Amino acid sequence: MRNKFLSAAILGAALLASPSVAATTIVGSAAVSIVGVAASTSSIDVGTTFTNTLFSVVGSATGDLAPVQGQNLNLSPLTASVGQVFTFTSSFGDFTGTVNSASAQGTPDNRTVNAYVLGTFTPMGSLAGFLAGPASATFAFTQTGSDLATSGSFTFASPPSGAVPEPASWAMLITGFGLVGIASRRRRHAVAA
Repeated sequence: MRNKFLSAAILGAALLASPSVAATTIVGSAAVSIVGVAASTSSIDVGTTFTNTLFSVVGSATGDLAPVQGQNLNLSPLTASVGQVFTFTSSFGDFTGTVNSASAQGTPDNRTVNAYVLGTFTPMGSLAGFLAGPASATFAFTQTGSDLATSGSFTFASPPSGAVPEPASWAMLITGFGLVGIASRRRRHAVAA
């Protein structure tokens, strides 16, 4: 009984001593419309550079990114080739990343070019309470019809889709399983005695 009381007292003291709120990275996604897309070639393909000629706006957002719905972004040109750098700046944060993959589907007058950019998002403004962390931008540029007009959009996600756990997370998981194993062994010995 005394051990249970002592354990409860230690746990209570630890909870009172810990900070109530700790900064974390953003968890959420946002759909961004690119209004006024110009392509560097008359028929888009992998390797085409896309430029935002008018504006870009967050159409819908979820999770921690929900407050940024309706806000504008300033996009750098995006070249749909692996290794190319892409950035955006906004009142709620900056993103810098590198094209990880690019692909094209369709015929020359009806084609979609996709690009996946992996990088780091640094929150500011309305998201200033969060830490910088990994994020991704998944682009789709579409060109249709005889006039070859191009439209574009992208989904911004933090953490990136398909994120791999950090080594520290694995270490905590393995340590936790080890402690559960030790506790169950000690309990078996205590019951047998």
